[in-house]
Amino acid sequence: MADPSSFLAKLVAPRYRHEILEIANSSVDLGDKHVILKKNKTNAGKLTQKKLSRREIKELGLYTLPHDTITYRDGLKLHRMWLGYYDTFFPPGECPDVTEARYSTIVASLLKADYHGAKIHIVRSKQPSVVGMKGIVVLDTKGTFKMISKDNKLRTIPKNDSQFEVFLQDKVITIFGKHLNARPAERSVKKMKTFAFPDL
Repeated sequence: MADPSSFLAKLVAPRYRHEILEIANSSVDLGDKHVILKKNKTNAGKLTQKKLSRREIKELGLYTLPHDTITYRDGLKLHRMWLGYYDTFFPPGECPDVTEARYSTIVASLLKADYHGAKIHIVRSKQPSVVGMKGIVVLDTKGTFKMISKDNKLRTIPKNDSQFEVFLQDKVITIFGKHLNARPAERSVKKMKTFAFPDL
């Protein structure tokens, strides 16, 4: 029988203590069915799953957006969420001067930010047909922004040769597309050159 002065035995009311002590001393035979066998370490490596290549993802159309399913109204919902996210980089009411030490930190954060949901305006581009267009980014890829405009049309805008204005509640930020020329996940960990100005 277990020691009645043990810590666990003292937690049980004295009238039920004898039942608990009997359970503690009993053992149950589970039989051969419940014996856990250790897995062979040599077979563990054989069960790895194959990942899809970028070409296979493109062929399957996993990251493509159907043109007739997204509306500007849907984009506005995404934009409202994005504003809350962007405030973490650029607090409302704050606009640091170029001479301040935190200016370069904020600029680096803006270049690493995710732009899904951003309201953008194309100011300059080597592709003249997109200059002046406005919309909300619904897909940020390595070389393009896919944005939905007020006429509910999904447009593809090249980043590399374009200059964008990003609209916040009370601010307009100008960003060169060349600095955003990477996938959002890769851009967030990439070291950026803060003061490099590309030619347009």
